[in-house]
Amino acid sequence: MNIRSIYLIVIVLSSLGLLYEWNSDQKNQSIENHLSSVKSSEYLQNPDYVSIENDLLSLVISVSGGSIVESRLKEYPVENVDGSVGFRVFGSSKSSSFKYYFKSGFTGVVPEYRLYDLGDGYVELVDESLGVSKRISLSAAPYEVSIYDSSSSGIKGKSYAGLYRSDGKALDLKRGALEGGMMNNSSYEGVAISSESDPYTTSRLSRIDEPVEVLSRSGWIGFVQKYFFAALLGSDEHIYNYYVLPKESGFFRMGYTVEGSSASNVVYGHEHRLFVGPKIRKDLMQRADNLELAIDMGWFWFLAQPMVFVMDFINGYVNSWGLTIIIFTLFIKLLFWPVTAKSFKSMAALRKITPELNEIKERFKNDRQSQGTETMRLMKKHGANPLGGCLPLLIQMPFFIGFFFALREMVELRFSTLGFWADLSAPDPYFILPAAFGLLMVLTQRLNPQPAGMDPTQAQVMKYMPVMFSVFFLFFPAALCLYTVVNTGVQLAQQSYLYKKHGALGMGHGPGAG
Repeated sequence: MNIRSIYLIVIVLSSLGLLYEWNSDQKNQSIENHLSSVKSSEYLQNPDYVSIENDLLSLVISVSGGSIVESRLKEYPVENVDGSVGFRVFGSSKSSSFKYYFKSGFTGVVPEYRLYDLGDGYVELVDESLGVSKRISLSAAPYEVSIYDSSSSGIKGKSYAGLYRSDGKALDLKRGALEGGMMNNSSYEGVAISSESDPYTTSRLSRIDEPVEVLSRSGWIGFVQKYFFAALLGSDEHIYNYYVLPKESGFFRMGYTVEGSSASNVVYGHEHRLFVGPKIRKDLMQRADNLELAIDMGWFWFLAQPMVFVMDFINGYVNSWGLTIIIFTLFIKLLFWPVTAKSFKSMAALRKITPELNEIKERFKNDRQSQGTETMRLMKKHGANPLGGCLPLLIQMPFFIGFFFALREMVELRFSTLGFWADLSAPDPYFILPAAFGLLMVLTQRLNPQPAGMDPTQAQVMKYMPVMFSVFFLFFPAALCLYTVVNTGVQLAQQSYLYKKHGALGMGHGPGAG
């Protein structure tokens, strides 16, 4: 190792040390600022608001309006520190005009409630002048709320329930680049409807220009966002008109009206079922048909969802999501071993004849036709195929992309630990995984056959690709980095083994090697 390489290593290590110190200070300050910004607002200082709670949920309810204006998930703290408040789905932002709340009742009726009763996990509100009442109670089912609207004399209208949301990002998610904001900001946010005619349709709020209506028995409607969300769940006993309305007075409205409640069109009461909680696949599947589709897993969701099922099974035994990711990655690599072996065999053959390919290109540099003929003859003789290394990898790509999206959206990884990594859903604060990935890329480059006659500028670009990717991975969640490092490390071991087996390990040079 020459003196320039030693200097470069010292500079890189020093830079990482300074970045770690800066990141640690920034992290502590960020936690303080975040907790300050998400604390309960003035609600509970105002006599018009009351609170009900159980072990999982805490709700703040407007007495006069009968709406749920804030919800906190008590087992999912905003920050992984003692004394942190729970994550919000409904609520408002102190730094903006953002608001998100739930409301229900009867069409054509605008009650002014007063508090009738407040007990353990429930509140009852009444408006005697209109003869209507509302009972909001925390259900025995985890993260579910029951809202029963009733009328003593009957209402000539329809029962309705709705979610009201202004523009803006979901509450309590970190948005800073070194805090995981890159992945948080890229997650899908929009309205989703599940009905008899279509199990899952979505639309971003910005694309709601006209009212949307879907008539269906059962089904559900909700606003999809990362990790936690709220959804109104229908029942087989009723027909619902699910709707999404364009923004009016600063709010988008989504929900349902209950159709055909009685032959006389007089409604005496209806119970609404509201879910406010974490997006855990196996849990959502038990609540309503297709509710698990609210976990956005990208184009290859049909591959990602079975992967989550298998990972959940593995985690049931090892009880560590970090170890689960490692085990599942090894399982995937083993599953694709036959395809990988075929790919690397072709690349090994190409590596062995790289010097001869360079010689042909130089010898026939003014005769492209002869150059192509001689190149194909040499490749056919040695069983080398320039596409042999690409096609098998393309077959595997959908599975790897599906796994990537699955890890990105799994709430189970939030504050999940592995060794000294305290949160696999956040970027690696020690920069170990990005650095490890860069090193593995360098070693992989040295194995891969360099294309014959590669342009020197292109070779230099390839040489610095590991550095570029390592910097990019500084902003990736540690779980995704862990998966990529394990995947790349196993692939490097497989490639080295097959190159040695086919006598190509010590031959040729990868891009940028010398």
